[in-house]
Amino acid sequence: MNLERKNPITILCYLFFVIFITIFSTNPIMLGISFVSSILFYFALKGWKKTLIRLAYSLLFVSIITLVNPLFSRQGMTALFEIGSLIVTEESILYGVAIGVMFSSSMIWFGVMNILLDSDKISYIFGKYTPKIGTILSVSLGLFPKYIAQYKKIDNNLKALGLYNQASLWRKIKLKMHTLSTLISWSIEGALTLSDSMSARGYDLKHKRVFGKYHFGVSDIILLMISIAVGVVILVFMGLGVGSYYFYPTFKPLQWDVDVWIYFATFCFMNLMLAVDLWEMIKWQFSISKI
Repeated sequence: MNLERKNPITILCYLFFVIFITIFSTNPIMLGISFVSSILFYFALKGWKKTLIRLAYSLLFVSIITLVNPLFSRQGMTALFEIGSLIVTEESILYGVAIGVMFSSSMIWFGVMNILLDSDKISYIFGKYTPKIGTILSVSLGLFPKYIAQYKKIDNNLKALGLYNQASLWRKIKLKMHTLSTLISWSIEGALTLSDSMSARGYDLKHKRVFGKYHFGVSDIILLMISIAVGVVILVFMGLGVGSYYFYPTFKPLQWDVDVWIYFATFCFMNLMLAVDLWEMIKWQFSISKI
C-alpha cells in the first residue's frame, strides 16, 4: 500500500505533529477531528473488525474518564446533581469527555504509528545517528508483540489442561502468576539468545555499516515539507491562543472567528492530506471484507 511504502522519516514527522497537536489541544472540535481521522486511518490499515474493537475500547475508556473526573474535580459553576457532599458539575463531565477523547485519539494514533513503523523502519530512522537508541526501540517494538503472543499461548495451554475449570478466584490468580513467571523465564532465555546473536553478527564492533533500503522520493519530500509547514502553522496558532478552549469555571459556546476557521481548516487539511492513499486503502479493506 502506498502509505506503508512511504519513507519512515516522513511518516514519523507527520504522525509526530498530529499526535503532539492532539495531546496539547483542548478544543472539542480539534479533538473530534483527530478522533475521526485516527479511526479512519486505523480502519484503512486493520479493517473494520479490529477497528470496531478498538472503537469499543475507546468509548469505554471515554465513559470511565467521564465518570471518574467529577470525583476528583470539584470545579465548575453549573451544578447538575449532588451525591452526598459531592457536587457533580456540567463542566467536570464535559472536561472528562474531552480528556477521554484526547487520550483515546492519541492511543489510536500510536497504534497507527506502530503499524506503519515496524522495527526495520525504526532502525533505519535512528540507526545511522543514534544506533543504540535505534536498537533499543527496534528490539522493544519487536519483543512486545512476542511477549503478548507467548503469554496467550501459555495461558491457553493451561486452559486446555483444564486447570481453570471450576477454579476459585484465588486459584485463578495463582495460575495467572504462574503464567507470568513462565513468561519471565522465557523472556530471560530469549534475551540471552538475542545477546549471543547480536555478538555473532558483529554488533559490538567499533566500525559498523548501516544498511538502509528506504529512499526519499519526490512524494516523500513534498509530504515531509508540507507536514512540517502545516504543523508549525498550527503550533503557532496554538501559541497565540487561537481556538483555545477552557471548560472551567463555566462552559462557554465555541468561538467561530475567521482565524478559528483557518485553524480548524488547517488541522483538517493536515489529517486528510493523505486522503488519496487513505481512500485507496479503505476501498481495499472493503474489497477484502467481501471475499
